[in-house]
Amino acid sequence: MSPAPSARAPRTSGLSALVPAMAVLASLTVAASAQQAVFRSTVDLVPVFATVTGADGSFTTGLSKDDFTVLDNGRPQEIVSFSDEAQTISVSIILDTSGSMATARERVFAAAGVFLDNLRPDDRAMIGSLVYQGPPFSSDRARLRSSMELLPRDPGSPVWMALDRAVTSLGPETNRRVIVIYTDGQNQDLSQFRALRVSESTLRARIEAAGVMVYAIGFEGVSIGGGLKTIARRSGGRATDLGQADDLAAALTAVADELHHQYLLGFTPTVLDGRTHRIEVRLRKPALTVRAREAYVAAKSAPR
Repeated sequence: MSPAPSARAPRTSGLSALVPAMAVLASLTVAASAQQAVFRSTVDLVPVFATVTGADGSFTTGLSKDDFTVLDNGRPQEIVSFSDEAQTISVSIILDTSGSMATARERVFAAAGVFLDNLRPDDRAMIGSLVYQGPPFSSDRARLRSSMELLPRDPGSPVWMALDRAVTSLGPETNRRVIVIYTDGQNQDLSQFRALRVSESTLRARIEAAGVMVYAIGFEGVSIGGGLKTIARRSGGRATDLGQADDLAAALTAVADELHHQYLLGFTPTVLDGRTHRIEVRLRKPALTVRAREAYVAAKSAPR
């Protein structure tokens, strides 16, 4: 997706702030429509990324394929692909820049910079806000930092729309695909952009079909909505509510660290019925805790 020209616009407020957004979102409508077929391309392997932790919350390494069991709608599956090596990621970083976040802007951007520093050299990222799209995915940290500084204020909090747009932008990426969103509010649709509205259920289904992992972090002292928490959990990611004294940079660093300490389990679907299937990952060692995606779409036109 090409860089949004509005990301270079001056920081304005009110109706004038919506003018560049209209151009950005209009282009996103076309892109989203064109991308619908991409996230349902043919697949013969369902990737499941699993985070395993001990009683103290630390990551558990050194496990083998035989330590895991993967169930598809309750039926054990043969794990035909396994890796405990860090997988290259492409991550869409969404930073809420709405009016209520104005006083925290510099701290938020500084924390996002720390997150970038904790990515690996071959990881790719894109940085945008709830409304404004940043330049294309890149491994160039300097370019990513510059694009972040040019983000204007969001004219509202369309969380579902932002996540839907991120799934579209991640579609062409060949790395494992991740969304990290930092927001202080519930979803708030923008009446000016009715055509781009997306429901929570539609978004959740699309994320599950695409196999995108979502990590959501709530602004200091503000609880993330239940819908976003559900989306994050079912994707295999997680949602974190920060307290007033909690460090956002530390929370983002923990996400980057987790993404590089996950096991990859792959299985081949035994039936392609076009339905959403429930995934459950179990461990032979009951003292450990595992977290992974909870669903996938078993379709001939399923996600890569």
